[in-house]
Amino acid sequence: MADEQRTKEQAEEFHPKGTVAILVMFVLAIIILWGSVYVILLSRGVTV
Repeated sequence: MADEQRTKEQAEEFHPKGTVAILVMFVLAIIILWGSVYVILLSRGVTV
């Protein structure tokens, strides 16, 4: 009984830090890639 209570408390306290880190790296990669495309377009003088 005490073991079940302890495992429930551990499950409630679990925070997926690795998932958040991967998500942040993914978003940063997208921002960097779009930024590089923007700089290339500006250097070629492309206007919309």
